[in-house]
Amino acid sequence: MKLLCAGFIALLLKLLLAASTAGTNDARTWEHDLTTLRTVGFAELYRSGVQYESPDGRPSQRQAFIHPPAVLHALRIFGNRFWLRAACAIADAGTLVLLWRMFPSRGELLIIALSPISILISGFHGNTDPIMMFFLVATVFFADRGNFARAGIAFGLACSVKLIPLIFAPAILLCLPGLRPRLKWLAASAVVWFALSLPYMAQEPLLILRSMLGYSGATGLWGFSLITSHADDSAIKWIALLAASSLPLMKRRLFEQCGLIAFLFLFLSPGFGLQYLAWTVPWTVMLQRRAMLAYHAIAGGAALAIYAAASQNTSAGVYADLLNPAHFPVLILMGIICWIIIGANMAILWAGRNPVLPATPGDRGSIAAVPHY
Repeated sequence: MKLLCAGFIALLLKLLLAASTAGTNDARTWEHDLTTLRTVGFAELYRSGVQYESPDGRPSQRQAFIHPPAVLHALRIFGNRFWLRAACAIADAGTLVLLWRMFPSRGELLIIALSPISILISGFHGNTDPIMMFFLVATVFFADRGNFARAGIAFGLACSVKLIPLIFAPAILLCLPGLRPRLKWLAASAVVWFALSLPYMAQEPLLILRSMLGYSGATGLWGFSLITSHADDSAIKWIALLAASSLPLMKRRLFEQCGLIAFLFLFLSPGFGLQYLAWTVPWTVMLQRRAMLAYHAIAGGAALAIYAAASQNTSAGVYADLLNPAHFPVLILMGIICWIIIGANMAILWAGRNPVLPATPGDRGSIAAVPHY
């Protein structure tokens, strides 16, 4: 009952934020993406992105469209910034339900339900990452219960929101028990992704792939790319991808592997956006209470500090211009704090010191106890 009330309160807070604020430049970009899609078509959106003025009249940098083509369908449905954030809030509620099914005795789920990270990113920020995470957690949920087709459908949906779930694919594949389940999972994922990508993928495949694969986030403001300013960000990106994809070689349960992959990839990545903090939220359920509280409080406080520094009042409500270079010092300082605590949680999970793992499902058994090679 406490978890239900907490989840309902968090949902209301997110919807209230979505209805009363303008969000960030990501939410504004979302609406301009829809306008460009309707006026000049999807190919020009992928080719040139969008550019617009902030509410104070400052021209923003051009924003590339790097989403999978399935998001073009979602744009037409959730083109308004309120509905995008409302969908994120509902996705968070779905993720909480899945975590409760996997961790029914974890009172610490209250921390995730009321996480300031989720409230700020889903209710205010305005990007699709919480939706992607719901489908990724659903993938692990169904895989753990031996339903490989549903796991594949969920993974295909996750990759239809953003391509980043591909870094989890090796871990999922190696934890499936045998060739047939792996083929079933791969087939279901591929069919869903390509079906949702039509007709756009069939018309401009090279343009779409080049746009999706060329994105690296905001580099030079985060982690090793900030500390070693002369490093090759492209090389760091591929090192992060390789390191995260190699983790399945370690014999860990699937949920633990996915959590470690998320923290490791963000720790090594040269690029960062505040919305990426949503990638970490579900996996924190494995941490002990103090570590969970510390992470959600510190990372949530850092996100709030950045939003507050970048905020201005507009006719549409509070708007945070995260693209304004004047706010970069606060973004860098708070980013360093987030990077350090992400690294600390990565170390905790890497050491495997009493991680809390999902309960074994009923009479089906858990396929995630030991990877199958």
